[in-house]
Amino acid sequence: MPILFAYVFRKAAFMCSASLIGLVVLIVLSFMFGNLSMFAQYDTDLVTALTYLMFSVPQMMYWVFPFSVCLGIIAAQASFSRHAESIAMQACSVSTMRMFLPYIAVGLLSAVFMSLLSFAVYPLSQRNADRIENIYIKKKDIQGSFTVSGGRFKVENDIYFVEHLDIEKGLMQKVSCYRLKWGTLSAVFTAERATWNGHSWIPEDMVVITLDHSGIHLEEGSDIFPLSRGPEELVMAQPRPEVLTLTELSRYRTRLAGEGIVAKSLDTIYHSRISFSFAPLIMTVLVLPFGKRFPRSGGIARGIALGLVLGLAYWASQSAMTSLGASGMLAPVTASWITNILALLSAGILLFIKRGAYG
Repeated sequence: MPILFAYVFRKAAFMCSASLIGLVVLIVLSFMFGNLSMFAQYDTDLVTALTYLMFSVPQMMYWVFPFSVCLGIIAAQASFSRHAESIAMQACSVSTMRMFLPYIAVGLLSAVFMSLLSFAVYPLSQRNADRIENIYIKKKDIQGSFTVSGGRFKVENDIYFVEHLDIEKGLMQKVSCYRLKWGTLSAVFTAERATWNGHSWIPEDMVVITLDHSGIHLEEGSDIFPLSRGPEELVMAQPRPEVLTLTELSRYRTRLAGEGIVAKSLDTIYHSRISFSFAPLIMTVLVLPFGKRFPRSGGIARGIALGLVLGLAYWASQSAMTSLGASGMLAPVTASWITNILALLSAGILLFIKRGAYG
C-alpha cells in the first residue's frame, strides 16, 4: 500500500505542479505585455521591469494556486482512468478511501504551501513590487506607503501620517502633518478626523503646535487641514492588507480596535486570508468524486467538466462572500468561512453518494 500511495501521490503532485507552472507562465506573459505601455511611458529600464515582474509573481501564484491544484487532481484521476489503473485498484480490493488518500495528502501539502504564500511571501513581495512601481517606474511626486502603523506620505515639505484612510468616503482618521522649514520641524497639525468636501479637508478636534525662535505655541481649532491633495491622489496611504503579513495585519486590526476605529473590510480580509489558505484542500475534496468515472461510459470528460465547474463556483463564491463582508452586508467571520463550510458539506454528500459507484 505504501508503494501505491507513493505512486498516486507523485502523479498528483506532478500534475498540480505542472498546472501551476502553466497557469503562472500564461499570466506572466499576459502581465508583461499588459504593462509594456506603462514601461514605455515611464521609460523603464529592463532590470527594473524584470525586478518588478519577479516581485509580482507571488501575487499571481496566490490567486491561481488553488485552481491549479483543482486542475492537477482532476488531470491525475483522468490519467489513471484512461489507462484503467483505477479499475485495477478496485479489482485488487483497494477501498475508495485508500484511493483518495494520496490526493488528500497532496491537498494538505498544498494548503501548507498556500498558508506560507498567503501569510508571508505574497505580502512581502507585493510590498516590494508596489515600491518599485511608485518610486522607480512611475516616479510619483507624492511618495508614501502603507505599513502596520498606518499610511505615510510626503507632499513637498510636509510629511503626513494617517492611521486609517477611506478613499471612497473621503475620510482620514487620526491624521498628523509635520511641516518642515529649511530642514527643521516648524509646525505639527493633528486631527481626530478630516473629511474631504470636494475642495479641502475639514478637520475635527484639530490642534496646531508651532515651533519658532520664541518657543512652542499651541492653538486649537481650524477650518481647514493643511493638505491640498484629494483622496484619489492618496491611494498609496490607504489600508492595503495585501502588503501586510498576517501577523502585521493582526496587530493593525488590534490597534484600530483599541482606538475605536471600525474597519469591517480589514476584518473580512483578515479572516479571508486564513480561510482561503484552505482552498487547495477544499478544492481537492470537492472534485474527487468526479474523477471516479468509468472510461467506457464516456464519463471522464463529464467528470472533468463537472469538477472544473465546481472549482470555479467555489472560487467565485469565495470572492462574492468576501465582497459582501467587506461592504458590511455580512459579518466578517461568516463571509470568510461560509463558502468553505458549504463546499465541505457538498463534498461530503457527493463522496457518500459515490462511495460505492464507479461509472
